[in-house]
Amino acid sequence: MMIPEGKVKPSDTMRLFIADDHGIMREGLKSLLRHHPEIEVVGEAATGTETIDLTRTINPDVVIMDIHMPGLDGIEASRQILRDNPQIRILALAGDMSSFTLSQGVQAGIKGFILKESMFSELIEAITAVYRDQEYYCPRIRSQVAGEYRSMLVQDKFPERLKLDHQEREIVQLLSEGKTVGQIARYFNKSPKTIDARRRKIMAKLGFSSIADLTKFAISQGLTDLKF
Repeated sequence: MMIPEGKVKPSDTMRLFIADDHGIMREGLKSLLRHHPEIEVVGEAATGTETIDLTRTINPDVVIMDIHMPGLDGIEASRQILRDNPQIRILALAGDMSSFTLSQGVQAGIKGFILKESMFSELIEAITAVYRDQEYYCPRIRSQVAGEYRSMLVQDKFPERLKLDHQEREIVQLLSEGKTVGQIARYFNKSPKTIDARRRKIMAKLGFSSIADLTKFAISQGLTDLKF
């Protein structure tokens, strides 16, 4: 791997943390990266909350972050990690990535986006790019973004769904995963009345009349891995 002079010295090691709720995915990544001379895997986690806690202690250079983890997802975990330590670079990893997910990831401060279908050589390229504080989008995502951007320019407007804030996004995810208003209220340490009001506001904003419609939206936008 070629390293531009003045950026990363050949003797430097990129300290990498892997966050993915699938054990076989974490083991596969560790196996692939184990023999790379410039990368050291320094930790792993299966949940967003665990990732936040461990990165505070381990302080890795780069986190490979699965976007679609249950509970606290990868985007909100990234937001909290970067709030604590803006020097950490995050590479988002997903089986698929909607424009909504991509938009939320960029707003959270994620530097790179790559799909699980990508080749190992591309993963190394992405890790290296974000380590150097450069943005990275894998070819399929670049193509998707270009196509959607052209479409939005033709329509002269951006999708209304991109206007959800990160807490609204979390509420949509939790509702789509079957959580009750009471459970969500406890999660946010808010009253059920407050959360129910947010729920009704979100559904009105998106033009939905049922949780089923909200769940379909969450699946289509990559907010959950549930099948409907």
